[in-house]
Amino acid sequence: MKNLLYLCFLALPFFATAQKTGVHSFKIDLTHVVDDRVKVTLNASMVGLRNTLTDQYYFHFPATIPGTYETLDYGRFIHDFNAYDESGKALKIKKKHNTYTILGLPSIVEYWAEDTFDSKIRKNKVFEPAGTNNQEHRNFLLNAAGYFGFFEGQESLPVTLEVQKSPSLYGISAMESYSYGNSQVFNARNYHHFLDCPVMVSKPDTTSFRLGEAKVTISVFTENGRALSEDIYDAVKTSMGAIENFLDGELPVTNYAFIFYVKDFTEFEGLFNGTEIRIGQIFKALRKLVGKGFGALEHGNSSVYYLPDFGGSTVLDGMVDVCIHEFFHILTPLGLHSEEIGNFNYIEPKMSQHLWLYEGITEYFAGISQVKGNVIDKEEYVRTLLRGKLVTSDKFPNDKMSFTEMSENVLENPYKKQYSQVYQRGAVMGALLDIRIMELTNGEKNLLDIILALRNKYGPNKSFKDQDIIAEFVSMSDPALQMFFDRYITGREDLPVQEYLRKVGIAYDRSFQGEIVVDPLKDNDVKRSRMARKGRYTIKKVGKNDKIGLQEGDLLTSYKDNLQTEFGYISKDEVIQLEVQRNGDEIILPYTIKTTTGVKSHYIRFMKTPTKEQLTLQSLWLNSTRQE
Repeated sequence: MKNLLYLCFLALPFFATAQKTGVHSFKIDLTHVVDDRVKVTLNASMVGLRNTLTDQYYFHFPATIPGTYETLDYGRFIHDFNAYDESGKALKIKKKHNTYTILGLPSIVEYWAEDTFDSKIRKNKVFEPAGTNNQEHRNFLLNAAGYFGFFEGQESLPVTLEVQKSPSLYGISAMESYSYGNSQVFNARNYHHFLDCPVMVSKPDTTSFRLGEAKVTISVFTENGRALSEDIYDAVKTSMGAIENFLDGELPVTNYAFIFYVKDFTEFEGLFNGTEIRIGQIFKALRKLVGKGFGALEHGNSSVYYLPDFGGSTVLDGMVDVCIHEFFHILTPLGLHSEEIGNFNYIEPKMSQHLWLYEGITEYFAGISQVKGNVIDKEEYVRTLLRGKLVTSDKFPNDKMSFTEMSENVLENPYKKQYSQVYQRGAVMGALLDIRIMELTNGEKNLLDIILALRNKYGPNKSFKDQDIIAEFVSMSDPALQMFFDRYITGREDLPVQEYLRKVGIAYDRSFQGEIVVDPLKDNDVKRSRMARKGRYTIKKVGKNDKIGLQEGDLLTSYKDNLQTEFGYISKDEVIQLEVQRNGDEIILPYTIKTTTGVKSHYIRFMKTPTKEQLTLQSLWLNSTRQE
């Protein structure tokens, strides 16, 4: 009784304010799931609604939410919606799209929310990290848009959510919460904050650590019961340290939650590790995998991940890159965003022009922070990570749309087909913008400095005007930077990749013609697996004209990096060592480099004799910021 009274006492100031100003006060019952649906109750009398001339009240569910850039129509998953006045009389209801019109002043609103994970609805399918899951006594993924609506015009009201749950389950969220009995109560500043803080309720598998002054929590639910939070921490801790270093230890959050839902596909482990490949198994895997939205969704103080587990360490493959990207959203759009995001219109969404800022620069920071933190070296960054984005960004139809046009219209065709370019062309824009800022300011400022300065001006609770931010961006660097935006971000010109990389001592040819190295496998009399698995190619057939000495069944370590130094292709007649695993033994096969005249697309390499100015700018861009 002491603890309960103490917790209620702590909550009194919040509810005293709520009674005066109004509050969306929800209760959700997770102890009773019927047909993948759970019951939600709203104490509408606490909202502070007033009688109107029409006596109609509009209760909305979001058409979409920030970060998804797709039409989701969460109202499709709401059933048996009812409202009652203060005497308990049922009020008439009308529904249109995501909106319920209540005829009469409501005191209580009740309805059932179906989860999206198991829904048969496929049109405008809800991306799983933005979705909902109702697994009784096991897991509930509460992305608020799928469960909780709002009365029109009342989005600024505080929100309280009481979760009734099984005693073995616990809710993890970036929201503050307290528990009493078998209930857990979450409080949000307003509806925007509420939707920005997903809750996962499950048996705890958590690992926490400090990053600067922030507490970071990794919470994991796996369908097969596998404990993974410590493994995920081990996988990301070095990269998280690089981020801390990149931001000089000053993170703009005090707490952060990584929320993972891991789907069990371990029945296909043999298929994915190559030990059990059967046609029937392949088709079965395809049926189960088609349509699954594996990936992640960022939020201000958290991120949600929906990932497959194919056994072994596969669930950890690629996890670091996606975690870094989502975590960097603490800069944008958490601390720097336009009115379109800060005052998001859930009914008729309006998109910002500046996905280059929210997603492009975030993706760029995710990569460059790992270079500066010594997690990857500059050669790997330039020749692998940056080059890969150059290849993909080249497909953006900038002759038909600018990047800001695509961003502003991203919910519609043909623009939404180009959304993935925010991670490719957007990141390239970030790199070129960073180089240009350092050049114009003689190294006194870089892109991060501008972002942090703008963040300090605005912060999480103040939005900029969409049409003004570029001018402000330019004013904090140099007037000449305006040309970059006019030509390449709001304009439709090709990105000046070759020109700008030359500034930092890097040679780049979109289509190089000249002497290139003969690939030891591609141009050899052998057949191999199309893709390397765990860094190795499988040799499937060896012809009589094989020039290396390979045998069927050999596992050849990926050799591409051996064909090129940081300055380009290695010279003719040099000998490289090919690493091969044969019958469990490791052997070395020598290969003498041969060259030919040919074409190489997106050929990128460091210059052998850069100028002093090029070296200086390159050092500012790529060198480590870690203090030894």
